[in-house]
Amino acid sequence: MKKLKTAVLATTCAVAVVSAIGYVSAQNESGAPREAAQVRHLVYIATPGDNGTDNQSGVVVLDADRDYSFIKRIPYGLPAAMMPGPKNAGIAASIPLQMLYVTSDGWMKAIDLSTDQIAWTFNGETAQPVQRTRGSASGCCERPWTLPDGKTLLVGSSYNSWWYYIDGATGKPLGKLPVPETPVTHNLAVSADGKIGIMGSMSSPPKAGVAVIDVPNRKVLRYMTFSEMVRPLTINHDASLVYVNVNDLIGFEIGDIKTGKMLKRVELPGDDWKGKGYSHGIGMTPDESEIWVADPVHNAWQIWDNPGDGRNPVYNPSKMIKPTAGVVHSWIAMTNDGKLAFIGDSSVIDVKKHKEIAVMKDEFGRRIVHTEKALYLTFRDGKLIEANNQFAVGDAKAYAARIAARTNN
Repeated sequence: MKKLKTAVLATTCAVAVVSAIGYVSAQNESGAPREAAQVRHLVYIATPGDNGTDNQSGVVVLDADRDYSFIKRIPYGLPAAMMPGPKNAGIAASIPLQMLYVTSDGWMKAIDLSTDQIAWTFNGETAQPVQRTRGSASGCCERPWTLPDGKTLLVGSSYNSWWYYIDGATGKPLGKLPVPETPVTHNLAVSADGKIGIMGSMSSPPKAGVAVIDVPNRKVLRYMTFSEMVRPLTINHDASLVYVNVNDLIGFEIGDIKTGKMLKRVELPGDDWKGKGYSHGIGMTPDESEIWVADPVHNAWQIWDNPGDGRNPVYNPSKMIKPTAGVVHSWIAMTNDGKLAFIGDSSVIDVKKHKEIAVMKDEFGRRIVHTEKALYLTFRDGKLIEANNQFAVGDAKAYAARIAARTNN
């Protein structure tokens, strides 16, 4: 009887083990179990910030699945005499090429995500120094954006009057687009279909603040001028509207991309901020229901609800966010699902709750002061399968879902 009970128990355990394997595993074509794919969510932060003031260098990688714990630091391969390296200007990624790209005042580097080694470096113009009023003598590089083919990048020159088209696999320049009316290239957003580029310039009126370009045909369609110098910007899902920060304003201005006209100036209510600073950070949730704006005067992120067609935002003081580190190095990126926001002063925000849930820190437990250039990347079995971008822009599917839900309700 005892032997029979033992046999039954062993059989039961065997069944339980097989069931467990089926639960955590997938089946291959032969029907044999295989281990489930490992999916990981990592945050890549390109450093240093302005003038190396954050005492960081390289790309810091944090584990978003484990309370943003430190994983590793990917170096740029610089000698000690050049550390920590020039200010980082931008970050982008390519899924087809499994590459990460970082730009700085002087160069652009590609990092192979399968090895974390430098794949190539683009050092700008052959003839140096370039003619300039500011920026790097090499002419390279400001914001990068990976185009829909995943193999070509649109990259700003270093505060100069042209944009590069770069081969993402080799780093070779494929061409240049002159933008003489916006001569201080800086920020960039590209429509999801890769047809329209919105290129910001740190030039003051009467010079234009934004160039609208036909990306595939490499030509300027029109220029846009706002009330003051344009700072960070974002666009809606179909690239019909652009929202820009400008000097001397806590708030933003809205422009019609198709006509090139400024539509509206949106100010934070009250007068206590006037003459004390300006917003340097703007983004929207993927469904475009909210517009988030940096407010360094009140050390807060202010939020406007964004109903209808996006032309009449409504300020909502109840959603204001006060990060623990304040608001200084202002920037914002969001995950593609709109659940998380990463802001330039090291905070991770729960978008729905409008609440800080983590502070990004390095291997020594120090807050990473400058986290403006950060990406949230998803890997399956070590392969990059999803990437956001460093600007929080509108998304067509998310926007359509919100409008459909509102219509059904």
